[in-house]
Amino acid sequence: MHLTRRAFLKLAGQAGLAVPFALGPFGCAMQIARGFDADTGLWLGCVAGDVTPDGAVVWLRAEAGDAVSLQYGREPNPDSFASTESAWVASESDYTARIVLSGLDPATTYYYRAAVAGKRPGPIARFLTAPAPDDLAVVKFCFGGDTRESYKPFTIMDAVRVKQPDFFIHLGDTIYADRGGAASELSEFWAKYRGNRDDAASQRLFAETSVYVIWDDHEVEDNYEGHHPLAAIGWRAFFDYWPVRRNAAEPDRIYRSFRWGKALEFFLLDTRQYRDHAQGTMLGAQQKEWLFDSLAASSAIFKIIGTGVPFYGGGRDRWDGYPRERAEVLRWIKEKNIKGVVFISADLHSAAVTRIRDLRRLKEIGTGPLAAPLNAFGIGYSTRSEFFSNKAFNYGMITIDPTSSPPRMLVEILDEKNESLYKSTIDAV
Repeated sequence: MHLTRRAFLKLAGQAGLAVPFALGPFGCAMQIARGFDADTGLWLGCVAGDVTPDGAVVWLRAEAGDAVSLQYGREPNPDSFASTESAWVASESDYTARIVLSGLDPATTYYYRAAVAGKRPGPIARFLTAPAPDDLAVVKFCFGGDTRESYKPFTIMDAVRVKQPDFFIHLGDTIYADRGGAASELSEFWAKYRGNRDDAASQRLFAETSVYVIWDDHEVEDNYEGHHPLAAIGWRAFFDYWPVRRNAAEPDRIYRSFRWGKALEFFLLDTRQYRDHAQGTMLGAQQKEWLFDSLAASSAIFKIIGTGVPFYGGGRDRWDGYPRERAEVLRWIKEKNIKGVVFISADLHSAAVTRIRDLRRLKEIGTGPLAAPLNAFGIGYSTRSEFFSNKAFNYGMITIDPTSSPPRMLVEILDEKNESLYKSTIDAV
């Protein structure tokens, strides 16, 4: 059951709840406890992520030595909530925890709250599970990249929230560890994440939908490659502060894919950890093999490849610096006749829609920044783009209707006031 905000408020009122939502300029929104909430023992709200048809990961932060659990259910009434086993937060992860929910029903809104032993439970948040792989559900999601703490408040997150996406994809530069006092110790990286997470608009968005996230360079240092001495610390802090599923066989793996019904499978790439200019690779051999095999095996109508750096434009640090591997990716798509491929990207601090020159039926949708400096010198990219804008913070929104004939996706780029900058459709051909 996917309740609207209005239906949620009505049900909560009938149940006599202390509803954790308050009206704001974009409709109802979660009441935000900035920093630490002594009544609940929680910090910075919860974040649900890496949602599948039957599960999710929920991130939270508490105080030293606290035992925390999640209470959750299909109705907003806490009296009907089930509860997970308690987990202990520890200093080794900056007192954060990632609690996995499993056995959930597909295409269902779940309501949840965190509870610290001996404290009042936190406010209720929610997320939608993915439809089953053969479900012909319409899918709508938003995406963007680049959130720099000095640009708080991240008001664009309220603009995203009012669109009620099924989920949100953050395409990297989730923090700027190398700006505003560069981080070099783990505690300093954690502090960067706390600074960004202590943003009311972000907390409101994360309370009403789920997130999928990858990283780019500023989680460590500008334009870094995988062998950077701070990369391991940056990687650890990233996992401590985002609800990312850990791969048991490859605990440092960030690249992964998710299926949302018949409409969509999306593939999130790690374009930092394995890159090696000397070898001409951004993905590394294992990730590239995974991408090729996964694309060829996918039965989804649309296959979206999320890359933290643009597929075209931007110079040596982006895919332009790895032309042989880029050509190999495109050649695989062409030779295997893989239909419905679309690239989404961030990083250039401007928005652009570009036809892939080597395979012109493909497009790249680049967006951003969400909240970071605009690229005043990016106008050169506009000459090869059907759309270009570097005048406003922006994000992308994609809606896929698998029942349309032919199946198509609606692509929109919107600014922080939700005014349309670009709108078009892409057929699954």
